[in-house]
Amino acid sequence: MTPTSHPPDLMYRLLVESVVDYAIYMLTPDGIVANWNAGAERAKGYKEDEIVGRHFSVFYREQDRAAGLPQRALDTARREGRFEAEGLRVRKDGTEFWTHVVIDAIHDDDGKLIGFAKITRDITERHQKDLALVEAKELAERYSQRMAALSRFLDSVISHIPASVLAQDCASGQVLLANHQAQRLFHGAPADITGLSVRDCLRPEVADYIERQVARAMPGADMQSDESTVETAIGRRTLRNRSVRGSHPDGEGDYILLITEDVTEELAAYARIHHMAQHDGLTDLPNRVFFHDRLEAALQVDRATRGVTALLFLDLDNFKDINDALGHAYGDKLLLALAQRLKTHLRAQDTLARLGGDEFAVVLPGLRSLDEASSAAQRLIDAAALPFQIDEQTLSIGLSIGIASSNAGGTAEQLLRFGDMALYEAKRNGRNRFEVFRPELEEAVRVRRQMEMDLRQALHLGQIEMRYQPIVERQGRRISGYEALMRWNHPVRGQVSPMDFIPLAEETGLIHELGARALNLACHEAASWHNGQTVAVNLSPVQFKNPGLVDTVALALADAGLAPDRLELEITESVLLDNSKANIDMLRALKALGVGIALDDFGTGYSSLSYLRSFPFDRIKIDKSFVKDMGESREALAIIRAITGLSTSLLIKTTAEGVETNEQFVRLQEEGCSHFQGYLFGRPEPARDRLRELRIQDGSEE
Repeated sequence: MTPTSHPPDLMYRLLVESVVDYAIYMLTPDGIVANWNAGAERAKGYKEDEIVGRHFSVFYREQDRAAGLPQRALDTARREGRFEAEGLRVRKDGTEFWTHVVIDAIHDDDGKLIGFAKITRDITERHQKDLALVEAKELAERYSQRMAALSRFLDSVISHIPASVLAQDCASGQVLLANHQAQRLFHGAPADITGLSVRDCLRPEVADYIERQVARAMPGADMQSDESTVETAIGRRTLRNRSVRGSHPDGEGDYILLITEDVTEELAAYARIHHMAQHDGLTDLPNRVFFHDRLEAALQVDRATRGVTALLFLDLDNFKDINDALGHAYGDKLLLALAQRLKTHLRAQDTLARLGGDEFAVVLPGLRSLDEASSAAQRLIDAAALPFQIDEQTLSIGLSIGIASSNAGGTAEQLLRFGDMALYEAKRNGRNRFEVFRPELEEAVRVRRQMEMDLRQALHLGQIEMRYQPIVERQGRRISGYEALMRWNHPVRGQVSPMDFIPLAEETGLIHELGARALNLACHEAASWHNGQTVAVNLSPVQFKNPGLVDTVALALADAGLAPDRLELEITESVLLDNSKANIDMLRALKALGVGIALDDFGTGYSSLSYLRSFPFDRIKIDKSFVKDMGESREALAIIRAITGLSTSLLIKTTAEGVETNEQFVRLQEEGCSHFQGYLFGRPEPARDRLRELRIQDGSEE
């Protein structure tokens, strides 16, 4: 599929909605009608706005509802995957009609039931046809004197039967009867073929098919059924045939009656529903369920042949930033383009699947060694690294891959778990790379789980401490405030880096409790300062998913008795990228408390001036990477100048981070920075050391 072609799920939805010969619609797990197509409206008489949201039992007769038939149908589909039956149903106007019904259970990627696909076909005419044929046969056998009138009646009935009807004399092989549908299907055009043999008037493939059906109708046998794909006069079609042997009214010989239905479209609809249950709706790649089946099959072959199967877990690097910055439409197009590109770098026997979101996986069966899996992983990484042209945008992404082979584990579940561990290791080691599972990764997972338990305990035992780094004003190096930074003093490991425990806290949800602890400690400490200095506390983007964040900040201020204007909350650009409107609303609520809001690390991500228009920030913090490079990089210096110039015009304070030398300090003063932070002025220190600095600064010995 090319990026400009229509997604297959859209094409299929349009196809289903346009079908008028079949009622095709979805039911919720409780049997509520979820959608409606033209065929359903034609068959049952309800318009979409009249039936969607109602229980499908409305189509059953009252006595069938009382007998519990609708619920039994759903229970069968839920238990066995499919319910199929024929029976009477009721239209909107109260009339009854015969139907052939199929209900298929639909499950999501995790195997959870999400509803049912229901296909209903009006078979009233077929049912009436069968009754008419039986009645006609009985009348012909009982009342030979009425054969002429009955023959005319049968001709009229048969000519209007929607199925193809053909009768052939057993002795001579001549066609005795062929209605218009049979002439079109088997001959290609209306033509009188009575009195001819099928070999004389029909193409060989069709004649072979009819002769096979005739041979199945043995004397004394019940009606025979068959379903075959045949190259007919109107193309390759799937035919469902029923054949029965009967006797001529005069008792001289037998004839074969063939009733044939063209079920090509019906089966295509069934096949598409089955395909949808096993494939991703966006990329049309195998989904998680189908992928697991392929993996199981490959491992079974390995056990028989002692071969090697490898599993690749793929995760896109920085996809969320692109998706959030440009919109989900661009994200979907990027996923489509990536899926097509990755397939070209795999073998025909390999299976590429989309597991959900930006996660993909590959089954590599029949490998000679694990090196082949590593080579395949590197090919995919190199392929993904090439820029993608999506509409007017040139987009670049990375790919992290975890590899596990059947050498490491014998079951699909083990391989999936090992592949996930290897993927985590690849992302931890810098992304845009692959890692092969090795036994020590299990130990790393165990250690990580232990660290999570230790962090939970640390919160309860008060092992989380705060360090305070001074923020200096431009004039006279006066300390205007401090940034409060978390530190974890582990009783066994010693000092644990925030780079280790903050991401862990964000992944596990502990960041909400950890962030509240940091706010409380920082506010209580700042409340003991008597010179009006401010304290800055970092907020994680994950904390903005907590609707109680504003209350948490307000409670910390109230408990400490700290004036709101002495608290500054620092956020990163990712807060604005992630669910921007909701987060902007929360920032406004925080601002309404009277606290200051600082934009941290500005310029390092998808920086946009729209951020500064959408919210009145009190401070912009220039990332230390620009400060470090400004002496050698014109680009870094230009960015600093742009930020300070913009901040000055908007009356926003600027803090340059990472100031380590006096030369940097002087240059940043010249560029117009209003505040400074870095090792030149002081490292993050415990509260007691910070208080000593205040005494020195104030000239006080208190």
